[in-house]
Amino acid sequence: MYPALAMGDAMRARGAEVHYYGDGARLEGRVAPERGYAFRAVEAVQYPRSGLVARLRFAWQLLVATWRARGLLREDRATMVLGVGGYVMAPTVLAAWTLGIPAAIHESNVAPGLANRLCARVARLVLLTYDDTRKHLRGRGEMHTVGCPVNPRVLEGDGGKYGLDTSRPVLLVVGGSLGAATINDIALACAAAPGRSYSILHLTGPRYFDEIAARYRELPGGTPAHLVVRPYEDKMGDAFAAASLVLARAGSSTLAEICAVGKPSVLVPSPNVTDNHQEANARGLERAGAARVVVEKGIDIPAVVAEVGALLANAEARARMSEAAKSLARPRVADEVAELLRTKLGT
Repeated sequence: MYPALAMGDAMRARGAEVHYYGDGARLEGRVAPERGYAFRAVEAVQYPRSGLVARLRFAWQLLVATWRARGLLREDRATMVLGVGGYVMAPTVLAAWTLGIPAAIHESNVAPGLANRLCARVARLVLLTYDDTRKHLRGRGEMHTVGCPVNPRVLEGDGGKYGLDTSRPVLLVVGGSLGAATINDIALACAAAPGRSYSILHLTGPRYFDEIAARYRELPGGTPAHLVVRPYEDKMGDAFAAASLVLARAGSSTLAEICAVGKPSVLVPSPNVTDNHQEANARGLERAGAARVVVEKGIDIPAVVAEVGALLANAEARARMSEAAKSLARPRVADEVAELLRTKLGT
């Protein structure tokens, strides 16, 4: 969602009228309209991994969803479509193809998902975050490696709004827009660590908030001091501004933001993604010296807590990691994409 909004904002800055087609039941159904986008709810049709009957049902559902997306595109008089991955985008990109509307796709991860592998075959322009993605895609569309778009707002934040003690370093914990159970478990262990000398800003994810807040209250002595717990943060620039170290998953959008703001990180890639692409994403930051990577399988949470504590006690190490992260930043990607769309697709 956030790379899509960053690219949409860049297009709107150039005078384009941008409509957001997405899943109305997910976060984008709330955030995109709040950002002033006309929102269109599109059916997300997920490909089944097995079963002939399930695959036949998928084919029919995709056909129906594509037909409905055709109607929306005609109604909106769309002149170009940009897909950003995920099952929800496939019907719209395919609908654009059937109508002769030029389509582009953007792939955020090293290993593309099924939807982008399919849509790359009909897209006229294929925009990549990583060069290595080229070998995974087939199609006649022109390919450009541009990076992952970041909203410039992430660079402007008020870290003081959380009321944390400014004399202590701050661990920002974020498991993505939905949250992540393993990341939350590590945060709880960090909060309960004896002699902890840092503050914690914990964004649990909306579905985990009540459970995690209750688990904090159940710790010996109740909810620990120097801790702020929130379900979600719409203004991530504020959270990053407060952070001395980030504990996070390794989605491409998250990593692009971490590099843009120049924050050191401890990354725990999600194992539940296509081709383990989050670990591939994270290893790039690790090789550059910007992050430490922890594999979730067989994870030793006390060891992670110790590593987090050691980094937060070592300002020089964090400074080196911060410079390495900044060296990987590409803050103008959204503008570059907007210019490519204009020159290559005539928008």
